Amino acid sequence: MNTEVEPPWKRKKTNVPSPPLPSFLSLPDEIVLNCLSRISKMYYPKLFLVSKTFHSLILSIELNYARFLHKIKEPFFNVCLQFPNNPLPSWFTLWIKHDLIDTEKKKSKLVKIPSSYASRSPLFILTVGSEIYALQQYYPPSTVMLVKNTGTWPWRKTPNMIVARANAVACFLHGKIYDFDIKTQIWEPLPDPGPELRFSSIIKKVEVIQRKIYVRSNDNKDSVYDPKKRKWNVINHVLYSCRPRGCLWYDTESKEWKLVKGLSSLNQNRRDGLIETVKYGGKLLILWDKVVQPRRRCPLQDKNIWCALIALEKRPSGQVWGKVEWSNVVLTVPNSYVFLRSSVIRA
Repeated sequence: MNTEVEPPWKRKKTNVPSPPLPSFLSLPDEIVLNCLSRISKMYYPKLFLVSKTFHSLILSIELNYARFLHKIKEPFFNVCLQFPNNPLPSWFTLWIKHDLIDTEKKKSKLVKIPSSYASRSPLFILTVGSEIYALQQYYPPSTVMLVKNTGTWPWRKTPNMIVARANAVACFLHGKIYDFDIKTQIWEPLPDPGPELRFSSIIKKVEVIQRKIYVRSNDNKDSVYDPKKRKWNVINHVLYSCRPRGCLWYDTESKEWKLVKGLSSLNQNRRDGLIETVKYGGKLLILWDKVVQPRRRCPLQDKNIWCALIALEKRPSGQVWGKVEWSNVVLTVPNSYVFLRSSVIRA
C-alpha cells in the first residue's frame, strides 16, 4: 500500500467558478433610489448613460421625491449653446471636481446633458413667497408653467400661456410674473416693442432694477420696459456685473457702479469674449471665451470657454474685493458656436 501523498503542485487544478461579485443594481430599487438621492445631481447626466436601470431611475418621479424628503437642494449652472452642425440647441451643466488632497485645487468642466435626459432638466425656477414657479427650457415650445408650494412635493399647472415659448425666462414685479397675474391667474400680453427693439434671437436674461424690467438678448441691443408707462426703451449702457475693463458692483447708496478690487490677473486673462456673469452659491461666476491658437494639422480655429468662480468680500472701507477660487477651461467649441443662454437653479 502506497502511503505517499502527492505533492500539492502535482495535483490537478479544478476550475472552480468564483462566486459572482455583488452588484449595486442587485439591491432593491428603494435602496438604490435612497443612495442616488444623496448624490449630487451634477453626476446624473453621466450615471444616466451607465445602464437602463440608472436611465429609468434617474428620470423617475420617485428619485425627485426622495430628494424632496431628504431636503437636498444644490445650485446648478446650465448653459445652452448652438452649434453649426446641429439644428437644435445643446444644454450643458457645470461639473466641479474637488480635489481630495488639496481642497483649494478644483477643476470644472461643462458636461453635456443627454437629449433624452433634458426633458427633465433644466427648468427656469422663480420663487415668489411660499410658491415656486417653473418654466420649461427646451424644445419644442410649450405653453405650460408649473407651480408648487415650497412645503409640498407635487407640481400643478397654471393657466396656459397665450403663446408657446421655448427657453422661456421670467421675472417677478408688482405682483406679476411678467406677465402673469398670480392673484387673478390671468396672462396679459405686453405691448409690442416695435421693429427696432423686437428681439430676433433668444432672450438671455431678464432682471428687475429700480422697478423696471431689463432684458438682455443675443442681439446687440438691450431693452428696458417700464410697467407703469407700459413702454419699451433701448438702453445704451450694459447692465452687466463684468465689463472688459473689470468686474463691477453696484453701490445702492451712491447709485453708481464701482470696480471690484483684487482681480487684475483675471481681468487680463478675460479682457475679451465675455459671455455671462451670474450669481452662484453666493459668489460670482464668470464665463468667457478665447480663440485657440491653430495648429499645423488643425488650421481651423476653435474657442475655449473659460469659467471662474469669485468670492466677494465687502471691507470696512466700503470697497469690494474679489478672490478667484478657481479658473480654467471648461469646454472647447467650434469658432462659429453661439451662446444662447444660461440658468442657475436650486434642485
